[in-house]
Amino acid sequence: MQNIKKISTLLILIFVIATSYSQQKKDFNGWEFLNWKMSKDNVEKVLIENKNNLSSPTALDANFKYKELNTWLFYNSNNQLAKVHQRKVFSVNQSNESEKFFTKTKAEFINDYGNPSKNEINKKDSLIIMLWELKYTKIVFEYNYKYKIIDEFGADSYWVDILFEIK
Repeated sequence: MQNIKKISTLLILIFVIATSYSQQKKDFNGWEFLNWKMSKDNVEKVLIENKNNLSSPTALDANFKYKELNTWLFYNSNNQLAKVHQRKVFSVNQSNESEKFFTKTKAEFINDYGNPSKNEINKKDSLIIMLWELKYTKIVFEYNYKYKIIDEFGADSYWVDILFEIK
């Protein structure tokens, strides 16, 4: 009987440790394959090494496309990587696609970083904002699903917008 109690206690302890370990937030000191405060020259070298994961952006001023998102890199006054902005836009007739992309991306973020520290749903403005405050990185994840009238410039109606910033 004593051995059964010991084994039960051990199994519970292993389960608790495994559960807490699996729920720890991923917190890389940077974004994906780029480190915060990396010099612009080094960023360009790493981008060349990772070119098979990148594609041409849809947005004219984006640096590249990564995981279907147009991606912009921002540097501080010392020319060191300090912020990454990503956005995927959807036209007025792609509301289902935008919602599917949001749901998939949100699930990936929760899997990678745990539950957000803030989850705000603004139904009036058709906006969902989630925030993760990690040790090295602040992440703001926004889904704007408000129908917008398309103008002559072809503005998009829905988007998923993600901002990674050094803390």
